[in-house]
Amino acid sequence: MENYANILEAINQIANEKSIDENEIITAIKEGFQKAYERFFDTEALTEVDLDDQTGSIKMYLLLKVVDQVQDDLDDWLEISLDDARQEFGDKVKEGDIIHRQIPFEKEFSRLAIHQVRQIIQQKIKGAERSRLYDKFADKNHQLLTGKIVGTNDRGDGYLIEVDDATTSLWNKKLIPGDHFEIGDLVSFYVDEVQRENRFSPISISRTAPGFLRRILEREVPEVAEEIIDIKGISREPGIRAKVAVQSLDPNVEPIGALVGVHGSRISKISELLNGEKIDIVLWDEDLNTFIMSAMAPVRVVSVDVDLENNEADIIVPNEQLSLAIGRGGVAARLVANLLKMKINIISVKQAQEIGIENKWNGNISPDELASKEFIDSTMRRRKGPKNNNPRTSQPRFRDGQNYQKSVLQTNDDILKELEQELERFQAEIADEEGNQTISQTSEHSSILEKNDESDLDEISKNLQALDEVISGDDSDDDDEGDEYDSYYD
Repeated sequence: MENYANILEAINQIANEKSIDENEIITAIKEGFQKAYERFFDTEALTEVDLDDQTGSIKMYLLLKVVDQVQDDLDDWLEISLDDARQEFGDKVKEGDIIHRQIPFEKEFSRLAIHQVRQIIQQKIKGAERSRLYDKFADKNHQLLTGKIVGTNDRGDGYLIEVDDATTSLWNKKLIPGDHFEIGDLVSFYVDEVQRENRFSPISISRTAPGFLRRILEREVPEVAEEIIDIKGISREPGIRAKVAVQSLDPNVEPIGALVGVHGSRISKISELLNGEKIDIVLWDEDLNTFIMSAMAPVRVVSVDVDLENNEADIIVPNEQLSLAIGRGGVAARLVANLLKMKINIISVKQAQEIGIENKWNGNISPDELASKEFIDSTMRRRKGPKNNNPRTSQPRFRDGQNYQKSVLQTNDDILKELEQELERFQAEIADEEGNQTISQTSEHSSILEKNDESDLDEISKNLQALDEVISGDDSDDDDEGDEYDSYYD
């Protein structure tokens, strides 16, 4: 084994770069040689490695027990006869001694063993790094920290962040959509977990965890830091939207206003830190039904039926707000489910009737208001604008953050056909009566349209078309849904 000085230099460099004691690296090298020899030559062989920390010289020895006579050729790796030992090591050798036979570093051994040596050294280094990371971050669990980007990891699926002379990985899946950093950037992150036994890393950091938003709120809102306002729960779709349930512990402090700030100054700053993630502040209530209605806002709730035993709730919403309640890809419904920490089934009034779910009318909208032209018109206004013409089925029920279909629900074509039939009936009534009259339309929306002459037919047709857009509107229309959410919280 040549270039001993280079070995010492490599040990010193690793120790400095990884902030590991040189003795740990030397121990790793010794064990690596031993494991490699045992694996590739004889698993029962006893070996010893000597690394001179002054010269860098490495010597490896096979430990043999001196016996009167070796009985089995297989024991050549463990024993040596007294005659052979004296011939090789001198006359002072006696039976029972353990002699050290130096192992030459031949090409065969180097070729077969060096890879194993390298692996064990790497394992030792990683183990020492994990232990060091754990010791450094054990008291920082669930805290908000700031580190410096120093590069990307070997696989390119995360950033390397240096904090307090320690380096850890911020994986891509723990980044907020839109996150992009350069080397040298300072980045805030949340220590999600510190666990010594984790074989990958004892520290897990994140920018997507609900705890990250909680710590940001504590940092930016004094009333939260001073525990005047209690955060009861957080639900996030990182980079898209979050819902935060709050309660004021001081009757003189209004919690929603405190978090939003003057002219939205506080919440806007926090949203900017999260790459534009919209944050809805929800008033927590110990009455579960009331809390559910607050969490569903701006969607109105017709009926709530909570099954505490199964931690599940059926939530009936207006037909016109079903797509808003579910959201693009189920985002809105997942936010509510995660905030409530329970399974939720979001269904429309019509679907509840067809499926046979009881409508308790215990929500925050009355039958009269639900059937009012004002409510329908306000919902239609949200849906104005260009729509895509891709066919789709009617909104499915929502359970535990995932959409699922019910065969009894109507398709978009069925609903459109009903609307067309209703329009044809209306035209026939106009032609037959040839006079002023009030037309009552008891469709699935219980809407009442009053018209006084045939000249209003075009307007009625437009209303029916707009109403169809409310029902068949693409629930992936995130901009429209965002507008209504934003206007409500503004």
